[in-house]
Amino acid sequence: MKKLWSITLVLFALSMLSACGSNSDSWTVLTSSGYEPYEMVNEQGELIGFDIELMEAIAEELGISITWNDVNFDGILASLQTNQATMAIAGISPTEERAQSVDFSDVYYSSVDGLENYVVFETTDGYESLEDLSGKIIGTQLGTIQQELMESLSEDFSYTVETRTVNAQLIEEIKNGLIDGMVVESLVADSIIESNPTFSKLLIDESLDGIYGSAIAFPKDSELVDDVNQALATLKENGTLDALIAKWFE
Repeated sequence: MKKLWSITLVLFALSMLSACGSNSDSWTVLTSSGYEPYEMVNEQGELIGFDIELMEAIAEELGISITWNDVNFDGILASLQTNQATMAIAGISPTEERAQSVDFSDVYYSSVDGLENYVVFETTDGYESLEDLSGKIIGTQLGTIQQELMESLSEDFSYTVETRTVNAQLIEEIKNGLIDGMVVESLVADSIIESNPTFSKLLIDESLDGIYGSAIAFPKDSELVDDVNQALATLKENGTLDALIAKWFE
């Protein structure tokens, strides 16, 4: 019985490696919805957004099928480190710190505007500078560069940072007066304000060194990085990437 159980475990392990390896014709891809316009869930419960369509285009280019797994953003890197997925696309910035635990594709989207961070708040609060946040509670999505940024500035500007797993919860807490604002990148801020016309935004002049654009994340030493980079290059050359950027960001 022990021998049979050992064989079963080996076969299971091999099947898991095959599911996440480069030889599989099916990928398990992680994302984290609620981050407009990168990834959202529509009224039919379907994943939509720039990242979703881009990954589907990459898969089509390479002749691969995708199984999506919508998870909390703060768990993505840990899932990749333990080979629970083939890759992840969720507006992930390829920072040096993150690159110590996962591999990244080439940056697939970057813009000066998209790199700016904003505090989003009820217009009636009238914040005009970071000094106005003194004594306030500012929310960020857990595990994001916005959390890192705001925590690094909290002592200087005397506000409290609270984290949540999804931006939708932060939006509701602003409306209910439980927190005073939330911090997101420019494109996300614009999307939130479009859906919540009583909100305004305040530019945060400070930035994090080494933060630029979005890239696809992989487990360390993944054999798929080069394949995905080649697909990204093809989609850029044939105009598909520019068309998706125009559709979701312009």
